[in-house]
Amino acid sequence: MFTILRQAFRRTAQNWQIVLVIFLVNFTLGLTIAFPSLSIIKAESEQSLAFDKLITDFDFTVFYDFMHKNGNSLVSIIPVSLALSGFYIVLNIFFSGGILSQFTIRDTFKLNEFLKSSWHYFRKFFLLTLIQLISLLLGYVAIIAVFWIFGAIADGKTEPTFVAWMIFPCAFAFFIITFLLNVGDYAKVLSYRDDLLNPLKAFEKAADYVFRNFKTMQIYWAIVVVGFTIMLIYLMIESTIGMTSGFKIWLMFIIQQFFIFCRVFIRTWNLSNAFDFVSLRPIPLTPKPIIIEPEFIEEISQEAQIDEEQDPETKLSE
Repeated sequence: MFTILRQAFRRTAQNWQIVLVIFLVNFTLGLTIAFPSLSIIKAESEQSLAFDKLITDFDFTVFYDFMHKNGNSLVSIIPVSLALSGFYIVLNIFFSGGILSQFTIRDTFKLNEFLKSSWHYFRKFFLLTLIQLISLLLGYVAIIAVFWIFGAIADGKTEPTFVAWMIFPCAFAFFIITFLLNVGDYAKVLSYRDDLLNPLKAFEKAADYVFRNFKTMQIYWAIVVVGFTIMLIYLMIESTIGMTSGFKIWLMFIIQQFFIFCRVFIRTWNLSNAFDFVSLRPIPLTPKPIIIEPEFIEEISQEAQIDEEQDPETKLSE
C-alpha cells in the first residue's frame, strides 16, 4: 500500500504542471463570482462602515440585518454560482483524460496535447460521472433507510445507547460513499485502458475490481486521512493568525490558495493511485472483434471457384 502511495505521489509531483493548470482554472472561476458578490454587497450597504467592524470582531446582528434588508440583492448571484459550480465539476471531469494520458506517456508536459487528450475522453468520462451520481443517489437512499431502521430501534433509549446504535449507520454511510467515489476513479482508469468498454460496463468492472482488491479502499482511506489532516492544519493556522487586519486578510488569502492547491494535488494523487494499482494488477482487456474485409472474402471465393474448376481436370488426368 505504502509503495503505491509513494510511487503515485512521486508521479503526481513530477507532473506538477497539471496541478498548476487545474488550480489556475479553479482560481479564475472563484474570482468570477467573488468580485460581483463584493460589488453587490458594497452597493447595497451604501458603503457602510458596519462591515469593516466584522473584520476585527464578527457581529452576527450586523450580518443578519443586512441579509434581512438587502438579502434579495444576492439572489441574482445564485444562478451564476450554480452555473459556475456545474462548470467546475465538468472541467474536473474534462481534465481526467489528460491526467491519465500524461501518466501514460511520462513525457514533458505539453498543454495542447493535454487538452487534446482531455477532450478525447471527455464524453466517456462524463457518462461515467452520471452513472456514478445515480449510484450515489441510490447509496444515499440506502443510507437513509439504515439510519431510519437503527434510529427506530434506538428511539427512547439513553443517549450513550443511542450513540452506540448510530455507530453502525455512520460507518455504513462512510463506507458506501467512499466506495462509490473510489469506484468512479477506477472506472476512469479501466475505461482509459480499454477503449472498447462502454461507461456502464466500465463502472460495473470497476466496482467488482475494487471489491475484490480491498487494498484499493485502504489506499483511498489513507488519502482521505491526508486531506482531513490538511484541513485541520488550515483551520489551526486560520484560528492562530486571525483576520483582524488587511495584511492578515491578504496573508490568509495566500495561505488559503496554497491549501486549495494541495487539495487539487490530492485529487490528482488519488487518480494516480488508481492508475498505479491497475498497472500492477491489470485485468484482461475486452477482445477486439475480428473484421474480415469484403475484398478478402471475394478473393477466397474466387480461389475456391478456381480450385473447383481445376478438380475435374485433375480427376480426368488421373
